[in-house]
Amino acid sequence: MSISGGESASARGSITEAVLEIWAERKARNRLKIAGNSMFPLIKDGDSVLVEHGAAGIRRGDIIVFRRGNDLAAHRVLCICDSDAGPTFTAKGDNAPRPDRPLSADKIVGRVLVVERGGRYMSLDTAIWRGIGWLIAASTLAWRRLCGWSQVLGQRGSGPRPHRLTARLRRGVQVFFSFALQVVRALFCRWKSGVSRSSKA
Repeated sequence: MSISGGESASARGSITEAVLEIWAERKARNRLKIAGNSMFPLIKDGDSVLVEHGAAGIRRGDIIVFRRGNDLAAHRVLCICDSDAGPTFTAKGDNAPRPDRPLSADKIVGRVLVVERGGRYMSLDTAIWRGIGWLIAASTLAWRRLCGWSQVLGQRGSGPRPHRLTARLRRGVQVFFSFALQVVRALFCRWKSGVSRSSKA
């Protein structure tokens, strides 16, 4: 999921850097329009997001906006690793097949606070939404690690067939991950129905 813009890659990169410098100086919150569906169903193509600038206070499960080449992208933080060079962030779109490359703090523009759609606003800066975000991030990591372990055990133990215990664990994590996504979809549907009712009124 990227931030929309119709300019060429080089022009977009120059414009993006200039705008980000101004935002960094003002330390303000800014609104960005989203292009793409890698964060569907929570955020979809055409939505706008309110971003609080800077990497301070970002936690696992938060949705961040970061530099990716000449563009900006918005994905969920899966984990944060501390090192002597500073924290490194690993992010992934909820609807994307694989994580992004690890990000240093200077690549991060800020954290998404609010999603806007059809004149309705949904705050992600609440205990409930940050808890749901953490749940999605933790289950995504667990699922990926379990898939890796399953492949290793399958090769060592019974050839191409997965180990029975690992298969059960994979099923358990899959159910857990599906539950987390169902919670998000249910909240999203309630919000979407509210948007539809307000637009008809």
